[in-house]
Amino acid sequence: LQEAQRTAPSIIYVPHIHLWWEAVGATVKATFTTSLRNIPSFAPVLLLATSDVCHADLPEEIRELFLNDYEVFNIRLPDEEERRMFFEDLILNQAAKPPAPKTNTAWQTLEVLPVAPPPKPRQLTEEEIRKLEEQEEDTLRELRIFLRDVTHRLFVDRRFRAFTKPVDPEEVPDYDSVIKQPMDLSAVLSKIDLHQYLTAGDFLKDIDLICSNALEYNPDRDPGDRLIRHRACTLRDTAYAIVREEMDEDFEQHCEEIRESRRKRGMGCSSSKYAPSYYHVMPKQNSVPGCKKTDLKCDIKTKMPAVPVDCSTPCTNSKLRFIQKFLEKVPQSSIS
Repeated sequence: LQEAQRTAPSIIYVPHIHLWWEAVGATVKATFTTSLRNIPSFAPVLLLATSDVCHADLPEEIRELFLNDYEVFNIRLPDEEERRMFFEDLILNQAAKPPAPKTNTAWQTLEVLPVAPPPKPRQLTEEEIRKLEEQEEDTLRELRIFLRDVTHRLFVDRRFRAFTKPVDPEEVPDYDSVIKQPMDLSAVLSKIDLHQYLTAGDFLKDIDLICSNALEYNPDRDPGDRLIRHRACTLRDTAYAIVREEMDEDFEQHCEEIRESRRKRGMGCSSSKYAPSYYHVMPKQNSVPGCKKTDLKCDIKTKMPAVPVDCSTPCTNSKLRFIQKFLEKVPQSSIS
């Protein structure tokens, strides 16, 4: 009854109401009567009941349900003529006729249509793009902090000293002819600072490159080459072990999603947009036209403390190398 009132206009249909009224208990009768009376008289709800008993022979409780504005329809049983008229059209006209022929439309081969392309992704607004890039940059900043820590741990390890800086072409003249893509840990740090790593996998590819270059240039011929090959493999295993143990797989997956998202947005596979603009500096000159007397090192890279060098005359690379070798051989205590 509540559902009928809620979805009005509606009809409450009670077939054989005299039988139902005899079957239910007093509680159901009281509930039904109360709920029915709670429906406002102006509500478009119709109570429709049928019974095989005449209206006058119904119990008084049932007749009281229809005291206000009700109608009684007496339906008698049809005779033989009325039954024949009712079924004549159904049997003689409809059922006796042959069925209509089926068209061949249902049996025709349907045209194979191409698969509809997926809908284009919704274009982000400038504000949404800005917030998305800020979130991505926060994630990549954490990646760079982690990669710097891993590289520093490799850098300070004495076993990997040979891979911390580029190979000197004066010491190894044929290196550039053999190795087409040099790589070292200092170059890795530069790429981290330039935001060129979007995933830890990209970082490990450069570690692989350091190892493969060492294996390619140092064949297994003498103990020195074997030692470099061994340390190159150790460098690679150490880097992989640190990344696998200390980096969460979900974080790496998130970084890969960022790279794919930037590729779709046309940003490429780098984040140079956020890289520091002050990173690039002027290249260092190979020769110095003159040195000041106050310059104690005179552009000499040596493991010993700086000592005064007379640079009143122009310095050349050959003189610098000679002084450097001399200072390395002379004990520190004998230098005045």
